[in-house]
Amino acid sequence: MAEKPRPESIISIVNAKSADIEQTDQTIIHEAVGVTMALDQLRDSLNLVETHLNNREFAKASHVGYQEVAHNFVFLQRTLAGIQSAALQKESLISSVAQEANAAYEDVAPYVEERMESAVKKPV
Repeated sequence: MAEKPRPESIISIVNAKSADIEQTDQTIIHEAVGVTMALDQLRDSLNLVETHLNNREFAKASHVGYQEVAHNFVFLQRTLAGIQSAALQKESLISSVAQEANAAYEDVAPYVEERMESAVKKPV
């Protein structure tokens, strides 16, 4: 049975990769902001459609739906692609640390995430 890596060796590698961890963390944070902005814009355009429907302005509702809603939905998809790419970058970073430490991904992930602001769960 393989010997479990010591936390000190994992921490040492994590410290050596702190610049990469910080860069990945900043990328995730920026991409999350983009998703939030896209969601807000999509909500606003959907609310406008609802307002027009409530006012029985069906042509205006349709126009907003085909223009603003469609545009904002595409914007949301693009921002989601960015955050997915950033999440894959994080997983790749954790995997490289795990490989270097000769450890399992699950053993390394908490040490990397401890260094990342984006990994901190916000209260709901």
